[in-house]
Amino acid sequence: MKSRFLILGSIVTLIAISAIQAYLIYNTYELKKKTFAMDARNSIAKVYTTQEVDSLSWIYRNDFLNQLELYENSKISKSEVLKNLETTTREINKSFLKLYEEGIKKTDINFDVKIKVSVTDIIILDSLTTVDEKILDSQKDSAIFILGNNFSSKDAMLINKSTWQKELEDSKQFKDLHFKTQIYMNLVDWENVIIKELSVLLILSVLLFAFVIGLLSYSIHNLIKQKRLAEIKTDFINNITHELKTPLSTLAITTKTLTNKYAEGQTEIAKETIQVIDRQNKRLQNLIDQVVNNSVGYDEIDLSLKKFKTIPFLNDIINDYKITLNENVEIVRNFIETDEKIIADKFYLGTAILNLLSNAVKYEGTKIEISYSYNEKVKQHIILVSDNGIGISKRHQKLIFEKFFRVSEKDRHNYKGLGLGLYYSKQIIKAHKGILEVESKENEGSVFKIIIPKQ
Repeated sequence: MKSRFLILGSIVTLIAISAIQAYLIYNTYELKKKTFAMDARNSIAKVYTTQEVDSLSWIYRNDFLNQLELYENSKISKSEVLKNLETTTREINKSFLKLYEEGIKKTDINFDVKIKVSVTDIIILDSLTTVDEKILDSQKDSAIFILGNNFSSKDAMLINKSTWQKELEDSKQFKDLHFKTQIYMNLVDWENVIIKELSVLLILSVLLFAFVIGLLSYSIHNLIKQKRLAEIKTDFINNITHELKTPLSTLAITTKTLTNKYAEGQTEIAKETIQVIDRQNKRLQNLIDQVVNNSVGYDEIDLSLKKFKTIPFLNDIINDYKITLNENVEIVRNFIETDEKIIADKFYLGTAILNLLSNAVKYEGTKIEISYSYNEKVKQHIILVSDNGIGISKRHQKLIFEKFFRVSEKDRHNYKGLGLGLYYSKQIIKAHKGILEVESKENEGSVFKIIIPKQ
């Protein structure tokens, strides 16, 4: 439970750190965005308020006043006034764009900024400041583009609204002109520019995040691995201690029997006791040999390779093993004849197969099938050992070939052993440059597959 809480706490902490990091990056992005907009606005203001640009603005203004006078005298229509305004501004717009681009280049901004100036309302007020006439009405008419780049206002940012006011000379009454304009700016590819400027920060953040995830994953993996190894070692020590207690206890009793005064002169008792001691001594020796010999890795196994027919070799192993079995265990042979001989170490390969057979019987297999075939296409000898035993769960299938690992059930081991048989078998097959695999389902049995390539 402590390990689970530690892992859960680490994951929650990592998520929190990631959220904070993402929030800080987003805030930096938004701040950079506002800075871009402010710099662009200041740069436009510097250029737009220069004397040269102001002179161009007065060209279309003066011309508009002349057109307005003609309109007041009924010499031209309202639509002609607006059309002439568009014509005049179109003529001076090339000069305006040239001045604007030259001015922008002199500023500190390193991105493309476009400008758009539009007329939204042209209103004439009387002496009481009430609307006398609307030449252009934003509520009814579309805005008129006059200077800059004619881009869509939806993709732009409104940076200024201004009204040019002018007193109109009229012999009859006082009038006032309100000429309202809006200035929009468009930052071309500003998002890409910001991302480019923040690229170092983004790359470092991603690398740091990946490093933290990797470190956390490695730590959790090591924690689980160390915990599992500690459990396996503890279980092995308990198991080997239990296995050693029986012969040691028997030796202690037999030793007492030999030293007992009632055994003096009793040659029959002494002979039987010595036989018991000899058997228990061999049992102890076998346990020690099992731990020492079965713990070696595949690179420590010294093979004595020979070429021989596989089917007679398997028959000999099965016939010898059947002698030790109860009558309720059935062994089925399914061999496909081939002229191809296997090159292997008979002793070690036989040991691996015997370990698989022993496991099949130990884990309640009553019908064991041994199959053999040679795959000519991929040049492989294939030996299958199948049983109808209790099977192996998916979570244990990756662990059964590890040293000292034994499948446990609620902290109990229902079957004896040191957890070395399958490990040793795997090392033997690896020494032959082969593969040992398992397919299994709980309560349906297991299939162990040995693949030995043609040497």
